[in-house]
Amino acid sequence: MCPLREIQQTKSFLLSGGLNLITPALNTPPGNVIAGVNYEGAPRGYARVHGYERFSGKAKPSQASYWVLTFKTGTAGVVAGNVVTGATSGATGIALYNGILTSGSYGGSNARGTLVLTAVSGTFQNLENLQVSASTVAVADGAAQERGATNDTTDATYYRAAVAYARTQIAAVPGSGPVRGVWVFNNTTYAFRDNVGATAGVMHKATTAGWVAQDLGRTVGFTSGGTIEIVEGNTITGATSAATAMVRRVILTSGTWAGGDAAGRLILSGQTGNFVAENLNVGASLNVATIAANSTAIALPAGGKYRFTNHNFFGASNFKRMYGVNGAGRGFEWDGTVFVPIITGMPVDAPTHVAVYKNHLFLAFPGGSLQNSATGDPYEWSAILGAAEIGIGEDITGLLESASTSMIVFGRNKVLYLTGDDAANFVLNPLSNESGAIEDTAQVIGNPMYMDDGGVRDMSTTNAFGDWKMGAVTQMIEPLVRRKREAGILPVNSMRVRARDHYRLFFSDGTGFSIYFGRKPAEILPFDLGKVVQCCCSGEDANGNEILFFGDNQGFVYQMEAGTSFDGAVITAYLRLPFNAISSPQYNKRFHKAILEIDGNGQTTLGLTAEFSYADPDSPPAVEQMFAVRGSGGFWNESQWNSFYWSSPVEGLAESYLDGLGKNISLTVVSESQHEESHTVHGYTLNFSFRGMVR
Repeated sequence: MCPLREIQQTKSFLLSGGLNLITPALNTPPGNVIAGVNYEGAPRGYARVHGYERFSGKAKPSQASYWVLTFKTGTAGVVAGNVVTGATSGATGIALYNGILTSGSYGGSNARGTLVLTAVSGTFQNLENLQVSASTVAVADGAAQERGATNDTTDATYYRAAVAYARTQIAAVPGSGPVRGVWVFNNTTYAFRDNVGATAGVMHKATTAGWVAQDLGRTVGFTSGGTIEIVEGNTITGATSAATAMVRRVILTSGTWAGGDAAGRLILSGQTGNFVAENLNVGASLNVATIAANSTAIALPAGGKYRFTNHNFFGASNFKRMYGVNGAGRGFEWDGTVFVPIITGMPVDAPTHVAVYKNHLFLAFPGGSLQNSATGDPYEWSAILGAAEIGIGEDITGLLESASTSMIVFGRNKVLYLTGDDAANFVLNPLSNESGAIEDTAQVIGNPMYMDDGGVRDMSTTNAFGDWKMGAVTQMIEPLVRRKREAGILPVNSMRVRARDHYRLFFSDGTGFSIYFGRKPAEILPFDLGKVVQCCCSGEDANGNEILFFGDNQGFVYQMEAGTSFDGAVITAYLRLPFNAISSPQYNKRFHKAILEIDGNGQTTLGLTAEFSYADPDSPPAVEQMFAVRGSGGFWNESQWNSFYWSSPVEGLAESYLDGLGKNISLTVVSESQHEESHTVHGYTLNFSFRGMVR
């Protein structure tokens, strides 16, 4: 008799649910993950995390390119790093390699060959002289061709060399110590770091030339010399010293101009000469104010951690400004040109947190003091004019603005919410007196989110006005949260990623969690950036696109969701899927094949292996197999031009022949790449046959 043939069956599973460390293995959904790193929840499954690259405002490494320029009648070799200039066009480029000689010789003045250039500016012309350090070394033989390699392998080599070169051109924020703050205001990125001697903080602006330290201006106190008002844009002149300066802000602290008793301070720029104790003139108006000494340069203190918000208190669209605190000195306002220290009158004027609610600037001070400015005036901190103070009984660890109809106030061991319109009816209501937020973990991702000792919590409003309820988000990974806490690995920062519906939580060892809210319940997966996030922010570029940054302890700022690597380092990622018994846990099975479905970009390299019967030593694992998967193809006249790959299928498939025996199977997907775009793994199919009941 002939033996019965095995009847193969197939079953497919979608990937969703995220990391699950608490459900018994028998009941864990097959699309969940039981271990992994550097994948995150996405609309179509699990996406490998995107790269990050260093940032200073200069051209981004991932946007680098190269040009191939042929030459003739060469008399001297071009060396890698040389600046090559077109004598006629003025075009310039940096040589990525030594000149590639194809015929002739330099000694014979008839060398022919190819130059591979990057950072090209201008357009090289055919037959123009090519010069290095003003000396002609060859003649251009044709126009420079961008990405002009003759095959894909050479193209990839040249492109990667251009990216590596561009990376070396981006420097750390000047100074010493960690990046203490990074923020986006008016489509411009700013970074804060201590100076080389760590005696002061410095604000730097990202520009096409790299990080540029900002002049914070000068300030001087004044008393009125009459009823003529000094206004922004006036030029003041010292009646005795003849020193001059432009007035950028006028801040009254008492009196009025009309009453002739105005007093306050001026914010100045462009000062020439040194003022003395003297009267000030404005044009033909004499003795309009009196000062007691020369102005002083505005400076930031060393140390601290910066936190920010952007707001427009003044109505017109061009009056949006950035407000910051650092816990080491006064809060401040910045409009891109003018820096204004905010003086509250506190004995130690060093707020730690900042927010805006109901058109009031709120500052948190050590000891649990929450203070607000007068309505619509971030400079005014007089109780007579509407400023106020509320104590919460412990240090404030976070403020969340724009949270429904109230502002959330976090302590380390309590949560409160503020309602009302101004100091006359502000009310601080308790929400929890048993737990509170760890500092810098609070974000608004639809609802307010924060982490306490038990994990990440989600706050949502009830039907009652201004009331809140809280729910746990990280219960599925509670063992991992507990292990981190027991090991002293603490949360240090958090970030919202609106474009991906993510809340990212960063820990002190460079690891973190990405929580995806695009499906219910929220899906959590771990990541490891290889760098500790000292500070971070999300903002928008000039086109309204979300941009994400973080600063590290070596002084570099990095842009996230950029490039294909971790600043040149390989991105290592893996997913271990649950042990899947295909609804028959007491039947042995032969697993013939696993087919993984992938959204890739042109080509994705993956590894796939499997364990059987809960990794029983008597059921050997499958041999790891590597796949080059092509995907992200499109349909002619349907897909958007230049957004899909020619000669690629719509879905990428990785087919692994397993020949494994066991009651269940756990697949592991592995990715190690330095140059590949992110991919998404969204489902798998198993080919199997039953081998009989376990006895």
